[in-house]
Amino acid sequence: MATQSPWTSLLSPPPSVTPEAKPPLTQDQEAKLKCLIDHFGSPDYALPVKQHAEEKTPIGDREMIYLSKETLVRFLVATKNDLHATITRLEECLLWRRTEDIDNLKRMAEECSEESKTGKNLALGFSNKGQPILTFFVNRSVMSWDDPKELERFSGRAHPMVYMLERAKDLMCAGVTNTFVIFNWAGKKSGPSLPLSVIKSTNHILSSYYPETLGLSVFQGMPWIFKTLINLVWPFVDPVTKKKVSFGSLEGAELVKEGVVDPSQLLKEAGGNVDLPYDHATYWPALLETCVKIREEEEQRWRALGERQVGREEKLFKRPIPTA
Repeated sequence: MATQSPWTSLLSPPPSVTPEAKPPLTQDQEAKLKCLIDHFGSPDYALPVKQHAEEKTPIGDREMIYLSKETLVRFLVATKNDLHATITRLEECLLWRRTEDIDNLKRMAEECSEESKTGKNLALGFSNKGQPILTFFVNRSVMSWDDPKELERFSGRAHPMVYMLERAKDLMCAGVTNTFVIFNWAGKKSGPSLPLSVIKSTNHILSSYYPETLGLSVFQGMPWIFKTLINLVWPFVDPVTKKKVSFGSLEGAELVKEGVVDPSQLLKEAGGNVDLPYDHATYWPALLETCVKIREEEEQRWRALGERQVGREEKLFKRPIPTA
């Protein structure tokens, strides 16, 4: 059971975290937010059951929960407040989520288990702002990309990075809307590099369906060849994106020293004090069971608010930050 797992305590933020205050919406954004709520909340609104299908169905409770005020605002900001573009992008996202069965946690966990059995992908611990920490150990890949079936399964599909992003969203408490991501190059490379097709599909999924989801991305011990490439394009990167990216040593001491993360919330390999060797047999089910429980309680709170509707503030139904 998840309650017996040594990982469980790191799947809930400590009482000391303080979510970052969000800037108020402009009058224009408020007006467009209302338009989005009216559009997706219309009694007659329906979408195809999956991409390229003719059959349509209304959006369900879980989709309404997904279409929170915070989600609508994230997509609106990502399109620079273009209402038409926001509607189009959200509808594409909802269709993709239906097609890939994103809300079927157990199926996704089974599909992504093999590639994650080395501890390559972890949702564990929280930043001082309450952001779930996603740690990707780049060199721990086990997938054989020479297998055409595996390549097809992960190209354009919901692969481990998407699964971990979804679990991070589950782990978010009220007031937290983005993640803290660490890419760490520790250890000897244990598998082949990602094919270009998978990299492209991953970038498309993240940019199209997870806008404004990244709070901070930290690259620890990045190989010199990647550093060289980044140095070439860095002058052309927009200031907003630059603020979301940080570069550090392989040991990761900077994160604790700068007060970004408490060492009790960070794996030792990434610069913290958590000395917990990865054990897939205990971590993987603990993460799944924890997120399933969080979702069930979230849905209960959401339904208790009354008539089904989109655009509700997440603070009304997301789990609260634990008290001391």
